[in-house]
Amino acid sequence: MFDPLAGAQKLENGGLFYKVEAAEIKIDDDEKLRVEYERLKAANTGALEVSEDDENELRMALLDDMEQNSPFSSEEFNEVLDKEFSIFKNGDKYDFVRDLRDAFAPSLERPASEKIIDTIPEYVFWDIKTPQNADPQRFMNPYNSFRQYHISSFFDSREYEEYMDRRTKKTNIQDGVSTRRRY
Repeated sequence: MFDPLAGAQKLENGGLFYKVEAAEIKIDDDEKLRVEYERLKAANTGALEVSEDDENELRMALLDDMEQNSPFSSEEFNEVLDKEFSIFKNGDKYDFVRDLRDAFAPSLERPASEKIIDTIPEYVFWDIKTPQNADPQRFMNPYNSFRQYHISSFFDSREYEEYMDRRTKKTNIQDGVSTRRRY
C-alpha cells in the first residue's frame, strides 16, 4: 500500500521497470474517464495565486479533493497507521532491552547448535558409525600435550622417577653429570 513500485525490477542503470497490467488501471467506462479528464483540465487552467492568508485554506481544499477522489477510505488508512504506530498506546515507555528481547525472542528459543543441525540434510547422518568399543587409554605428555608421551618403557619410567627425585632433593651437583658409574 505504501510502495506502489514494490514489484518493480531494478535495471542496471538504477531505474525501475514496472509493467502496468490492464487490471490495475480499472478502465470500466470511457465516458467516465473523459468526464474526469475534463474536470481535471478545468481545475488546472490558469496560474494559482495564493496569498499567505489563503495557504491553509488551499491545503485544506487539496486534502478534501484528494480524499474525495481517492479509492481508499480514510478509515482504512487510519487503521493501518494505528496498527503501525500504536506501539505505546497504553502508556508504556520505550525500553531498549525489552525491544531487543522481543525482536530476538523467536530466534533464541532454540540453541544455535540445533539450528545448524537442522540445516544439514538427514541423509548425511545415515553413514555415521559410532564405535562400540571403549576408548583405549591414551597417555599424554604432562609438559606438552602435542609431543609424544615421555615414558616409553619400564626403564625410562624408572630413570624419569630418579631424575625427578634428584631435582626435588637437589642431590646431584649438575644435571649434565651422569649418576652411572664407569667400570
